[in-house]
Amino acid sequence: MNRAEKLKNIRLAVHEDAVQIAALIAPYIPQFVLNEQGAQKLQQPVIEALLNHATVHYYVYAPDQHIRAVIAFNSAGHLIHFFTAQSFLRQGLGRLLWQYAEASMLAQGNEHISVNSSCDAQGVYEAFGFYTVSSVIEASGLRFIQMRKDLSRAR
Repeated sequence: MNRAEKLKNIRLAVHEDAVQIAALIAPYIPQFVLNEQGAQKLQQPVIEALLNHATVHYYVYAPDQHIRAVIAFNSAGHLIHFFTAQSFLRQGLGRLLWQYAEASMLAQGNEHISVNSSCDAQGVYEAFGFYTVSSVIEASGLRFIQMRKDLSRAR
């Protein structure tokens, strides 16, 4: 499948996707969740709330209605979720969704993108042009590193 065909499989997530999204995220929880407070932030009810939030843009890559990757960001340019199903890693789906989201944020006039990255994902974000702005933080039940990408440099 070429890039143009893959792009056709990206769509806005809908309320009915929350179950699949939660299941896709679940295997990653041990990488950065410290306790139940953190785990709750990645459960179906919170995902449903994000899908209903007017300033959140939540996209899925879903050929044949099977969600294989997700990316969500808010209007201020903060990346909220970015996950690829483990069985589809290293196939370019994450990069495809990332490029789609980055173009959207640029079009919205965002000057930078921020993310609270898991320690395991730091290298992925660095490959996308992010830089670290904090040491490891443990807060609200999650372990993460704050990262940022300046879009003015990307133009």
